[in-house]
Amino acid sequence: MRYLVVFFLLISFIGRAQEIKPKGQFLADSIKIGEPVGFSLSLKYPRELDVVFPDSLYDFAPYELENKVYFETKSDSTYSYDSAVYYISSFEIDSVQYLQLPIFVLQYKDSTTILTDTDSVILKHLVEEVPDSVSAEAAPLIENTNYINVPLEFNYPYLIIGAVILVLALVIVYVIFGGKIKTAFKLRKLRKKHEQFINRLDQLIKKQNGTSQKLAENILIHWKKYIESLENKPFTKLTTKEIIIKYNPESIVNNLKSVDRAIYSPVLEQNIEEHYQGLKNYAIERYNNKIEEVKHG
Repeated sequence: MRYLVVFFLLISFIGRAQEIKPKGQFLADSIKIGEPVGFSLSLKYPRELDVVFPDSLYDFAPYELENKVYFETKSDSTYSYDSAVYYISSFEIDSVQYLQLPIFVLQYKDSTTILTDTDSVILKHLVEEVPDSVSAEAAPLIENTNYINVPLEFNYPYLIIGAVILVLALVIVYVIFGGKIKTAFKLRKLRKKHEQFINRLDQLIKKQNGTSQKLAENILIHWKKYIESLENKPFTKLTTKEIIIKYNPESIVNNLKSVDRAIYSPVLEQNIEEHYQGLKNYAIERYNNKIEEVKHG
């Protein structure tokens, strides 16, 4: 008995469903490729029926759904009226394109699909004819092989990024290796100045022209300037006597006195070159001490 009731209800439902006919039509006579066009879907149906329109999950192929607008259901004592507009676009190139949409009538965990009549729309072609190829005679080309210098646009963002990276790298290198780098530069400067001093001193010692007094004076002045720059002491402002009293350089006291006599005495100082060599050895000793001081400072 139960199954018989369900059977008659289904027969009644199918009969009622056959009474409804959805209407669908394009809202324009023509479309362009990629431009949305409206498609109207409307339905008048008995109000006791549950009806569902297609939503965004429905496959509108070959069209693409761009947007949809649903209108509020209107009902009277017998019928309800629903409508919606779907805005779709096409990328097909057929001259005439077609579409029909379904509505779904729900009943007893099942549904019945009812389609609208098929409506058509005309595609407006922007290019009437696309030739497969164009002959050289039909489209002659103008040859121009002259070099044209096109200035390159300078990429300032890359320059700024590169400059920032370079600055950061230099800061990191300075933080990690700054002390060693400064020590290396200082040692290099000391070696260079010492080589220049030795070379000039040797040239003066070997020099034969001029009086021994003038030569001795030039050698002493050259030696004082170097020791002053090496130890940061005012050797050039002091006399030989003042240097001996203030700094007491025991190893070269006799050398300094002998060079002093060679400058101020008309009598030729014996073995003067040995005293020059003594001053040279003292300068080399002070230089080596300075190098060790910088290395371990």
